[in-house]
Amino acid sequence: MERSVRMALGVVVEQRRSASPWQDWSWRPVSVILGAPPVGPGWRELLHGETWTHYHAANLELELHRSETADYLLNLAQRPPRIYVVLRTAAEAAPQPWRPLLITASPAEAEAYLASGDEIVEGVPMPAEVIAWLRDFVARHHVERPFVKRKRQRDAAGAGQEPGGRMRTERSPNGGEHG
Repeated sequence: MERSVRMALGVVVEQRRSASPWQDWSWRPVSVILGAPPVGPGWRELLHGETWTHYHAANLELELHRSETADYLLNLAQRPPRIYVVLRTAAEAAPQPWRPLLITASPAEAEAYLASGDEIVEGVPMPAEVIAWLRDFVARHHVERPFVKRKRQRDAAGAGQEPGGRMRTERSPNGGEHG
């Protein structure tokens, strides 16, 4: 049985005139494209308006893992479910300062990238075909794991410890402490 499956998706990034005095443009992922054509070395312009442009920036693989089905269920419960797109600063000088790094259906994985503060992470609506594919994957691989509360173990070595591993101290009759 497969541990993971993959599906290629095109990533659409929006460049929008910024109202900020410190930057001219803002960048953010806005959608994904199922069955996207190949992208050359530069981004392909898809749509534009007076203050914005949408680019087909890259094709990336959405990879699903059996061990992450609980996260996928959480995502499927959202309305709408999301594909999370991670953009990272471009390493080389380019017209676009960001590069698509990763796409994921796991809210936990997306949150891990948010923690660094170095990447742009946005959830975009998941296409209906991808929702069906994700549901099928979860139906085949999800195993419900019951919550089991850990029990504190007390043994001779830990008998003098308080919860959290701190040593209990006792006062001797002469006012000193001993452990």
